[in-house]
Amino acid sequence: MLRRFLPGLLAAATLIAAASSCLAQTIVDAATTNASISITTGNTFQQALAALGAPPAQRRSLTIANNNTNSDSCWIYIGATASATKALSILLLPGGSYTRYYPYVPSDNIAATCTTTADTLYLDTQ
Repeated sequence: MLRRFLPGLLAAATLIAAASSCLAQTIVDAATTNASISITTGNTFQQALAALGAPPAQRRSLTIANNNTNSDSCWIYIGATASATKALSILLLPGGSYTRYYPYVPSDNIAATCTTTADTLYLDTQ
């Protein structure tokens, strides 16, 4: 009786194996780009990271950190630099950070400012 079903079982096992290999994801290592910035004029937004091109261009991760040791706050705005205001921005207190991972990473322009000229923001992307 087993001989009668064996060819069908082998065919089914082959199809299952083929389907599972099609569903496997390929992991591609992405280099991290450090794009840290220094604020050229305090309380004035400047471009921190340019927008990506048309889809499918997409960032895998984004980290922005206020690495100032003084009490200066920084703000990041996702969108056109010309439209940036503190009221519409994300506040980063000293030591604070903004992190996003795929698929929730903005591909838009990112503008930033801090309280004082020469303050710095750590920024990296993949």
